[in-house]
Amino acid sequence: MENQSVGLISLGGYLPAKDLKKEQATALVNYLRKHTKLNEAYISEIETTGQLPGSIETNYDGWESKPWYEAWVKSLPEKKQSNPFQGTVERRRVPMDPVSVKESVVPHPMLPSDAETIAGALAIVNAGIDPDEIDLVLSHSQVPDRPLPTNASLLQEKLGLRNAGAYSIDTCCSTFVTMIEVATAMVKTGIKKKVLIVSSILDSIINDKSTYWSVDTGDASMAGIVTCVEEGEGYLSSFSNSHGDRHDGVVFTERSPMLFKKAELGSDCKQHFVTFLNQDSLKRIAKNAQADFKYAVDKALDKLSYSIDNIDFFVTHQPVAWAGNAWREAINIPEEKFFETFEKYANIATCSAGVNLLEAIENGKIKAGDTVLIASSGAGENHIAMVMKVPAQLIANC
Repeated sequence: MENQSVGLISLGGYLPAKDLKKEQATALVNYLRKHTKLNEAYISEIETTGQLPGSIETNYDGWESKPWYEAWVKSLPEKKQSNPFQGTVERRRVPMDPVSVKESVVPHPMLPSDAETIAGALAIVNAGIDPDEIDLVLSHSQVPDRPLPTNASLLQEKLGLRNAGAYSIDTCCSTFVTMIEVATAMVKTGIKKKVLIVSSILDSIINDKSTYWSVDTGDASMAGIVTCVEEGEGYLSSFSNSHGDRHDGVVFTERSPMLFKKAELGSDCKQHFVTFLNQDSLKRIAKNAQADFKYAVDKALDKLSYSIDNIDFFVTHQPVAWAGNAWREAINIPEEKFFETFEKYANIATCSAGVNLLEAIENGKIKAGDTVLIASSGAGENHIAMVMKVPAQLIANC
């Protein structure tokens, strides 16, 4: 069993406001109604509009149109004031949760588990398989519904996967690639047969628009199915390593917004926000970004006795506008073999590499049999690189 070829056979991306093909929208709506516990308001929106629920947020929508915009620009680090959006053009936002809109004086955005349900359902629909065949769910919620427990078993329940166990994997922004690695090992050893992997980042829940990095982040959920594929296809090699001495660079902390004037008797508006905490750790992350990335890629290639010339295409994470190309240059990949979606989606964290893989396939940039390098960094600090031969089934199902 260990020699069995294993790989991705489908992908499904919940990207707010993305248009679906008519047949895909119909199949998704039918699946969501029949198998899942997703709120009907979301399903009806897909059925009516042919789009995934949510909206596109431009720089004007989120910042330039706000009365505090000038105060925000003045609060930015001096070198960022002349270019406050740092290459970001737009990002996606989930809709408000329909239950909270009707029943709460302070409504909240869509729950992460609902975004994950849509992505997971898309992967299942695109694969054309019976959901009862899935025997494991691996999940990662960069922003979970609640701190404990994780979303894993909740997602399994919401998707109606009666025969699946569920547990969480977490290497922060690199988790989607990590989950492919773990799922591949589980199938290769015969422990599982079909594994659904799902990750999400609902930045809308934890976004402090008054920070300079808030412009770089958006919402998404990404899913895929890993199982046996034709001989010679799928996973070829991978390598991962970590640098825990930088674990406190990017963290969640409970605080008030950066740009905030409190009334004496009013709320302090504290909540969990992404915070750049330890500046020394951040400097080490930036200083070593290219070298750490190249090290992981070289190690994955070495296992195959490959050079970078054996790679047909490269997809990666996109934490800021310049990062993807910086990593591309570090490993000497030409521009025509590279694809990213930063201007469209901004930093979608754990979903970035998976979304770039999906949209590169949808745009005809990746073909069946191509040797693809998929690599990512993740806060913590984690790096993983993976080489795979793209299965024909994955191309057919995207």
